[in-house]
Amino acid sequence: MYIVVMYDVTEDGVRNKVAETLRAFGLVRVQKSAFVGRLPPALVKELAERLRRVARGANADIIILKVDKRVLDTMIRIGPSLPPRRDGPALH
Repeated sequence: MYIVVMYDVTEDGVRNKVAETLRAFGLVRVQKSAFVGRLPPALVKELAERLRRVARGANADIIILKVDKRVLDTMIRIGPSLPPRRDGPALH
């Protein structure tokens, strides 16, 4: 399953931990506060729980969108292109 994760976190330390967690799960940063990746459903649930723990007590808003691959394949990106990935859609 493909996911898009967006977040708004005011505390620098918590925001950095959120980004580190997303990278640790293999997601790719596509904006300063947005990551995209492909995870099995069980790992999406684990990611959500881990993010809840990281953000506990912080002023944080985190959204995980489950999206179909076709959504990412037809996405229009205005700005610098990301390098193509072998394990997922070209994020351009």
